[in-house]
Amino acid sequence: MKLAIATALAAISLAGSALAEVTVTATLDSAQATRVKFVAAGAVWDCSSATCVATVAPDTAQGVSGCRDLAKNIGHISSYATETRTLDSKGLERCNAAALAPTTTASR
Repeated sequence: MKLAIATALAAISLAGSALAEVTVTATLDSAQATRVKFVAAGAVWDCSSATCVATVAPDTAQGVSGCRDLAKNIGHISSYATETRTLDSKGLERCNAAALAPTTTASR
């Protein structure tokens, strides 16, 4: 009986977290030369050209902190949105504070 209750509670818990997962789309300032996949903000990102998409993103990936984590990995982001929410200019500014700096080649 205890096992059945524990199993039911686990199923309810997983169902609740699944409902919170959404798709997040980010547009990059610079297109990527090759398609890349990586994990950032608890989501698996698939980036091709100037678009990154996380199709099953947890709550932690949906706001400024998720955008910052993505920017740390991929660079400057020009838009960041879910189906119901888009980061405004202030949110993007805070997000891009963590963006990768452009790489430069030092002359010798």
